[in-house]
Order: sequence, then C-alpha cells, then structure tokens
Amino acid sequence: MSDKRFVQGSGINAFNGNELIVKGALESKVGLMAGYPGSPVAEVFTILEENAEILRECGLWGEMTNDESQGAAALNGALDVGVNAVAVMKSVGLNVAADPINIINYADKLGLSGRRGGALVVCGDDPHASSTQVAGDSRQLMEHLKMAIIEPSTPQEVKDWIGEGLRLSQYSNLVVGYLITTYLAEGGGSVILSENQPSEITFKNPITLDISKVDIKRRVSIPPNTWDLEKEIVRDRFPKVHEYVRDHKLDKILYDDGRKHRIGFIAAGISYSYLEQALWELGLDEQFPILKPAVTYPLESNIVGELSKKVENIVVVEEKSPAIENQVKTILDDLVQEGKISNMPKVWGKFFPQGDGFPEESGLTPSNLIEKVGNLVLEIGDPAAKIDQKKIHTELDLLAEIKAYGFIVPPRSPGFCAGCPHRETLSAVHSLRDTPEHKDIFAHGDIGCYSMSFLPPFGEMHNLTAMSLGGAAGAGMDPFVTNKQYAMMGDSTFFWRGMTAISNSIKEGQDILYLILDNKNTAMTGHQPTPESGHNLMGDKTTPQDIESIVRAMGQGQIYVKKMPPSNREKYMKELDKVFEKPGVKVIIADKECGITFHKRKRSERNRIIERQGFIKKETFVNISQEVCENCRECTKNTGCPGLTIVNTDYGEKIGIDQSICVSDTYCTKVMACPSFEKVIVTRNRPPRSRVKKISLENIPQPSPNRFTDTWKIFISGVGGMGVGVMSSVLARAGTKEGYHVRFNDKKGLAIRNGAVSAHVLYSDGKAKISTIVPNGKADLLMGVDMLEAERSLVYASQVHTTAVVNTTVVPTIPMLAGMMNYPPDAEENIRRHTNSDEYFGGRLSEISELYFGSKLFTNMILLGAAFQKGLIPVSEQNLIDAILETVPPSQRTRNMEALRLGRKMAIEPDLLEFKNIVADERILTLFGAKETSQSVLDMKAKQLSHSYWMFWRGKTVADEYRRLVESTVATMRLDEDTNRAIARRVYDLIMWGELPYAEKYVDKVLEVFRNDREDKGYAATKTAVLNLHKVMAIKDEIYTPHLLTDGEKLDRDKIRYNIDEENGDKITYEHINRPEFEVFGKQLRFDLPQWLAHNWLMRIFKHMKWTRTFLDSWGWHKKERAFRDWYKDDVIGFYLKTASSNYDLALRALRVINDPYRPNEFAVTGFREVIYPKMDKARREFEELVEPGQQLPVMPMIATSSQM
Repeated sequence: MSDKRFVQGSGINAFNGNELIVKGALESKVGLMAGYPGSPVAEVFTILEENAEILRECGLWGEMTNDESQGAAALNGALDVGVNAVAVMKSVGLNVAADPINIINYADKLGLSGRRGGALVVCGDDPHASSTQVAGDSRQLMEHLKMAIIEPSTPQEVKDWIGEGLRLSQYSNLVVGYLITTYLAEGGGSVILSENQPSEITFKNPITLDISKVDIKRRVSIPPNTWDLEKEIVRDRFPKVHEYVRDHKLDKILYDDGRKHRIGFIAAGISYSYLEQALWELGLDEQFPILKPAVTYPLESNIVGELSKKVENIVVVEEKSPAIENQVKTILDDLVQEGKISNMPKVWGKFFPQGDGFPEESGLTPSNLIEKVGNLVLEIGDPAAKIDQKKIHTELDLLAEIKAYGFIVPPRSPGFCAGCPHRETLSAVHSLRDTPEHKDIFAHGDIGCYSMSFLPPFGEMHNLTAMSLGGAAGAGMDPFVTNKQYAMMGDSTFFWRGMTAISNSIKEGQDILYLILDNKNTAMTGHQPTPESGHNLMGDKTTPQDIESIVRAMGQGQIYVKKMPPSNREKYMKELDKVFEKPGVKVIIADKECGITFHKRKRSERNRIIERQGFIKKETFVNISQEVCENCRECTKNTGCPGLTIVNTDYGEKIGIDQSICVSDTYCTKVMACPSFEKVIVTRNRPPRSRVKKISLENIPQPSPNRFTDTWKIFISGVGGMGVGVMSSVLARAGTKEGYHVRFNDKKGLAIRNGAVSAHVLYSDGKAKISTIVPNGKADLLMGVDMLEAERSLVYASQVHTTAVVNTTVVPTIPMLAGMMNYPPDAEENIRRHTNSDEYFGGRLSEISELYFGSKLFTNMILLGAAFQKGLIPVSEQNLIDAILETVPPSQRTRNMEALRLGRKMAIEPDLLEFKNIVADERILTLFGAKETSQSVLDMKAKQLSHSYWMFWRGKTVADEYRRLVESTVATMRLDEDTNRAIARRVYDLIMWGELPYAEKYVDKVLEVFRNDREDKGYAATKTAVLNLHKVMAIKDEIYTPHLLTDGEKLDRDKIRYNIDEENGDKITYEHINRPEFEVFGKQLRFDLPQWLAHNWLMRIFKHMKWTRTFLDSWGWHKKERAFRDWYKDDVIGFYLKTASSNYDLALRALRVINDPYRPNEFAVTGFREVIYPKMDKARREFEELVEPGQQLPVMPMIATSSQM
C-alpha cells in the first residue's frame, strides 16, 4: 500500500533517511533509481516496491539490479538519454560497482536527447560496522574514482541534497557520490516538504535516440580517448565543482563573530550534527566558528583559507580516515606557499595536542565529541568564546561516572528467525559433524542471512571472503587439502554473482558442495524480489529464472544437482551424508520459502478468520512437557530457535515454547533429542473465554502536562520483532504533530533476526541543537521493551535525568538457550539503581500482553501508554493517537489502542501489574511462576494417586500411605517450604515409577543423609539429596515417560496454557513425538511411533506396564541408567555418610557431582541415551578423582555474576 507522505507537497512530516532519499528523488526530476539493497540503505528498495504506484505516477522507474555494478552501469544508459539517475548501494557494494563508475565518470554526460542528466551514487557507509562485514569509509574509494562527494548532515539535507547533488553532477560533468552513514540513513526527523517533480523524459513517454549524434571520442573511454578525458576531469571538471559550490554557497562558515578565535571547527555529514549537539551540551553553542562543507571532495580551498584567518587552531571532526583533514593540510600548505595566508593555523583531528584525537576505528557519537571537545577546549581555551568550565567539568564527570558502572551485560547476538529454513540446513550439517567421516568438513562463509551461521549454536563458518565467493575461496584451498568442503549461497546471491563462482568450480574440477538456500527472497535486506520471483520492483511480471535449470545447464549433466526441501530432517541428512562423499562439484538446492514471508501470510489469514468468525476452529501447536524435559539443551543447540524459551519449575529449569514467537513449523521436534516434544491440537466451537478480568479502560485521567526546557530525549531498547521501530515512528510523528523539531534513529542492524535493536527519539524547541543520537547519560526516558537490552542501554541513562519504564519479562539469548551462559539476576536492580528509582515503572508486560491479547506483540504499546500516563511523553493524547493510527496497519489499530489504554491504566493503578489482580482464574498463575504450598501439592498428589489405579480400593490405600510418608518425613526434618514441596512432589513421582516401596527407599536414604547433616550449613546436603536422589531414581524409561506425558497435573496445566474450557466446547488432543527404544537379546530396537498411534490412549496403556520392567531389565534395558542410579545411591551417598563428619565440604561436593558447579540446584547429568551417557561417565570420573586418598578439595569455579557474564 502506497504511503501518502511521498506525495505530500508542502508542510512538515517525519521521515527516516531511506524514505528521504526516495522523497528527494521524487522532488528532483529523477527518472531512474537502480542498485542492489544493503544496510544501511536496503530499505530504499522496499520503499520503491511498496510505493510503485506513486513512482509510476511521477514517472520514476525503480530497478533492483542483480548486483551493484549493474546498478551503476544503469546510470550510464540513463545518462546517454539525458535522464537524472540515482544508483543506491552500501559501502561494500561500492567496491563492486567501482569499475563501471570509474568508466562512466570519464565519459561526457550529455545525453542524446540534448539534455544533460545528473548521476548520483548514494552510498550507505556503516562506520560502526553495526550490520556490515567491514566498517565503511567510502570517501577514499570515491576519491580514487574521481567522484565529487557530497555529505548531508541533517534529515532536511538528506532530502534536499539529492537534487543538489544531481545539479552538481550536471554542472561538473562528474558522477557525484552521495555519502550517508547508518545513523542518518536509519535515522531521520521532521522535514519541510516540496512538490514532486517528474523527469522531463520518463518511461511513460519514451523517445527515439538519434544515433548520429553519438560523439564516440567523448563517450568511449578507451585510449587514446582516455587521455583527453582524464585531462578534462582534472583541469576542467574538478574546478567546476569548486565553481558550483562557491556560486551556490553550499559551504558555510557559521558563527563568525568577526573576532579572532583560538579554536575553529570543520565538520561535515553526520559528524557536523554530533559536533553541534556536543557543543550545546557543553554550554558552548555558537561560541566557535564552524566551517560546514557540503562537498567534502574536492574541498573548496577559498573558504578553508577564509577560516584559517579567523582561528589559530582548526579542529577537523570526521569519522574514520582523515580524508578532510589531509585535504585541509594540503590546502593550507598551498595557500602559505602561494602567499595567500601568512600564518598557518595548527590542524588537529586524529591527533590532539596531548594525545589521540578522534578515532579512525569505529565511528563517532555525540558522547565521543563531548569528551574530546570538552577536554580540548579546557586545554587550549579561547578568550573570544564564553566558556563555562564548571559546565564542561559537569558533563565530563557524567561521562566518567557512566564509564565506571562496570557491569557487563551478556551479548545478544542475532539468530535465525522462528521457521527459518536456513536453520534446518545448518542443523543438519552441524549434526553430521558428530560422525567421524564428517567432522573435518570445511565451511566457506558468504554474505546473507546464513552469515549468522558462525554464531552459536552452529559455528558453521570457517572463513569469510565476500558475497558469492565462498566456493571461489575453496578453489584456492582445494589443491592442498583432503578435507571435504561446502559453501552456502542464497538465491539472490546466486543471481548476484554466485553462478559464476559455481561455473569456476566446475571448470576447475573442485571437490565442493554448494548448498543453495532458495527461500524465494532477498531476505537479509528486507524481502525484495529475486530474478526467480517472476516480478520486478515495479510489480511488472517478468520471466522467472529457475536456479535448478541454470545449474544443470552449467554442469551439462556432469555434476550432481538435487532440489529438495530441508524440512524432512532425516531424509535431508541422508542426502547430505551421501553427497558429501561424492567427488567433484555437487549442488543441493534447499527449497523452502523464507519463514518471515510464509508465516506473515499465515498470520494475515488467521487474523482474517478471527475477524470474520471470532475464533480459529482448529489449531496445532508445538508443546514441551516440562515433566519429561531433562534441560539437556540438545533441542536448543541443534536448532537455535528463538521460539524456545526457559521455564522455571519445581524441578529446576526446563525448556518451553514461547507461543508468541513459535510458528509451529515442528522442526524442533524432528531433532528427536527427547520425547518431551508433542503436538497439541486445539479445537473450538465458539470464541474462547477471556483469561483476564474485565478492566475498565474508559475515562482515564489526563496526565500532567510535560513542559520541557530545550530538549526531551527518549531511548528505547529491545529485540528484533518487539516493535521498537513502531514506537520510534509513533513518537517521531507525534512530536512532529506537536510542533517540535524532531530527530530519531532506529538502530535496526539485524532486527528481524532477533538481534538487539534500539531507537533514539529527540524533541527540541527549535533552538537546542540535536542529532539523531541521545548522548550518554542524557535520556529523559528509557523505555525497555526488553529488560536485558534496557540494562545494556544504561549508558544513555543517569540518576539525575532518566526515568525508566521497563518490561521485565525475561527473554533469553540464543547462548542462554544453549546453556552457554545465564541471565543476569540483577538486571532490574541495575536499571533501578542507575535511573530515578522513585519514578521507576516495571512489570512483566509481555506476559500481561499475552494474557490480554493472546500475543506479546502489544507490549510496546502498553509501555507507550504507561510512559505517556506518567507524563514522560510530552505530546497531546490526540497527537499520540493520530500517530499510532498512521503507523500501525488498519487491522491492528483496535488492539494497539486498547494496549495503549491498558498501559495508561496500569500507570495509575500499578496493582494491575500483579497477575493475581487481573486473571479470571487463579489456576492461570501457575503458568507465570506462582508456587503452590507444600500442603496443596500434597493434597493434589494424594487425590491423583487415589484415582491412579484400575483397582480403586488400592488407590485410596496408596494415597493414604503417600500422605503418611510425606508428612512424617517433613515432620522429622522440619526444613523450609521449598524443600517440603520438593519432597511431596518427588515421593509421588517415585510411587508412580516403582510403587510405594521404591518411594520408601528414597525417603530412607534422604533421612539417612539428614541425620548426618549440619544445621550450620543450612542442611545443604539434605536438600541436595532430595533433588539428586530423585533425579537418578526416576529413570525416564518407556514406562515412566508415558506417565509423565499423561499425568493429571500436566494435562490440567496444558488446558490452562491453551485456554481450554470444556464447558465452552473446547477440546485438546495430543500427538506425541516419541522414539521408544528397547534392548532385546542384546539388540537395540529403536523406532518412531506412527502418528496414528502416538496419542494419549497409547501412553496410558504403556504407563500401566511396569510389570514389563522385570524381564526387560534382565535383557539389559536401560542398564546404564540403572547402574548409575545404584552407583549414586550406594557409592556417592555412602561416601557422604562416611566423610561428612570429618570433611563436610568434600562430602557435599561429592553429593553434587551430578550438578551444575555454577548452580547446584541444576543438573549437569541430563538428557536421554546417547546424550546422557557421556555425562554419566564424566560424573563417575570426577567422583573418583574427588575421593582419591590424598586429594585436596579442588577449587570450585566462581559463581557467575552479571558483572562477569
């Protein structure tokens, strides 16, 4: 759907940088925009596609070429006609496009129509390398290509200088490089708009070129023509750049008060905005002359000379290399030599009088400049300027205070989306490495979503060359190694240049496997079409180009090619296993659509059904039975899926499903790591009943108006998919409607891939100087849609300035899911401590959103509502509402507005943050960590036991004996409530595993440990024995696991989780993903339960077959688990009983030999079969080393804290 802002011809509106590039082109008579998407300018192509109707109306043709060099070459054709043309690419794309740009730049730009078109190359640099493989500074390459360079500094200039750059190109007969960096491309603000201006020649009125007018000598840059053209560039075209800049007064000296200053600045691009903001924060606004050049290469010399007469020291502020600084020094040297200036000022930039200046590595921020400029001004001074040293020291002290915080937050690296087909390929290849024949396969890296394969949990990238060149790197390795090799390649990358790499591999006879990940999208950059899509950016139908046909044609039947979906894990792994062993070039095409586009369609269809009939009649979910889950993390290590999460239970941490993220593609179930996975099928006949009480959201009082002075700064942090971008867009639009001068930045990076994202929103009264970035310590409002990212963002906060509004729902990182690190326990406390704690607002808003709306996706609006009601968003209610309605899709407006009101309500009634005050059924509280009392567990389990036997009278007897056994044990030990509850649960479990005598053995052994325990040690050994002895005795075999899957408490919890109300006609059924294993006469029999059998009725039959253990055990069934149980019960506990009185710490350490050394309440010996057996062996070895005579107690690892994670 087209965005009406792109046809707005006057007034003010808010745009981001990518949008402003397109709007600038529409206003500047551009006939062609071409190129290839890449961060930070990838969104340009999405905007072109979404607004194709507006482009057609304005006569602007949008073209996504197969690579950047073709986009640059398209400029040449447009210039031959006489049409203004813009090529768009990222910094590394400029490397690719350098050859055609260089040649085009030599040629004359006069079109055969008699019109001279302008040629602009928009290049997105990423100085901080936030989402680019290498940090970008394209100025050096542009200079080498003899391009003029123009650098906008503000959102207004981003739009307006598209036209200025084109006019400069027309006047100078040069290709002009238009340089924009991440914080301006992904940033934006309020801008003044003008009418769109169509090109004089458009695709709607094509002309016939008069070929007789072609001047070959001026158009074809081949010697001897090249020699004259090069001379023209140097002697004629570059001087014309200077003429244009002078005539149009593009370069400006600001704040010239006519006095001689010790300090003057030169800054361009985003660095200029940072400088202005830094000087404002330091109280030095308008105190020093600033030269702001528009064209930074070739730098106009006269104005540099003019500045040099006004100052003693020139400070050049720029990111990365000293490109401007070096030009300034050269110009000044020439001016001195020519006698035009007598005294040459000192020039500072990368070096300052007392050391390092602005860094060449990474990029700049306002905070960098506050620190560097503040210290420099204190050092040099300037009698002609008003310098408040106390103010400067205050700002420097604040930065020093923030640096001293000291805590280190666990990193949140991006990961593959839920439902991503690339994960299926990576998981399969990674699993193959467990076999000896495949452990040394070499993985060549490439650029695309699959670049994340180097991250946990896969680590499937051993080098990185460049886009499409993984196989070409293999050509350099192949003659010297015996390792098998593979290279991944996306479908868009295949058409980019990947097919030439495959051709080269065929020609060279390489031994390499190409895995072409055909997900039907240019997915990494925003889901633009590929040549296979059958349509272009403008929506026209095109001939679909089939990858398989192309590859087969290249191989002429001599190479192995197969196209198959990666979803059938077993079949796919067999194919990979086979094909890796084949010699020569092999190509597997993994054929499955991108999960984002596929599930977006599914969600839209689901929403339409709900809108039409109020509910979904039948839905399938993936569920994990926490009772069965061993917390071994094999599912997370093998999939890295963010739809998995960590759940705290009475049995410790378990893996669960985050239903707001999970797309139920069921791939996690195909790993077959354990039998805890199951499909849940929910059927309904009418809309489900609400799980929350009716809360009135009407007549909410208006918040006290916020009248800020000068500026108001908001920082938002979260994770991709949480709606941080929506929040910043809403706030930018609302602020613009309020009449503020607005700047904002969406740090997208790898947003749609579960990476950390953030947004800066700044309001100004029009006088204060702001950029698109909030300086460190200066946020007035910190909104944390994710708590971990809010803690990471505390550099922008301070106790003096900042109020925090935070969603405290825990969202684990992929390494946390894989068991590589833990969530910091003090995240919320850190946020409170480093902000204004009196005004802090926090709650588990994602879970509240899920309760109210069936999804966590409305958390962002709840946060906005709470912040607004607390007076922390200085806009009117109407402007905020209008901004929301303009930002969110029409189908989501009602629920977003309700979420906003809910947040406002919670801000004035914080008791609503407690689940007990909002749920319609108290049983729901168990889903959110509510702990039952030991007595309620005892009563519940006794009731279950009374109904657990076919002989009803026996059930009553066992239930009574269970109650007696638990009560007597609890009475004897008199320990804490958590331990009492643990005993009640575990005694029940062991009765269900092996009848009452089996549970009595457990209790007897626990009491034996208790009698040898110490009160001054908090009965640590007893508490360990309660947990550990149960762990080894409750063997999850093919009898006990079906009991756990059909246990009454588990089934009741599932009904609550999926909002099953049987009186309302709701039903829930199960399909268990189970792979039973039996050992018969020394042979292992393992098979997958057929789908028609894998239901609860079969599980109920299995769980009553305890009698089969007698003969199955004699055949060796689960003999390792049984031997481990007996070893722990007899040897380990026996050692404790002998040693506790003389060396308690050693005895306790022995008891904990199966526990996580960092967290003694969690287990290290976990999993099923092949997963747990090595861990059992390791525990035995550690125990033997521990109890060996003469051994000293080993030093335990330090318990990890948030400051160490």
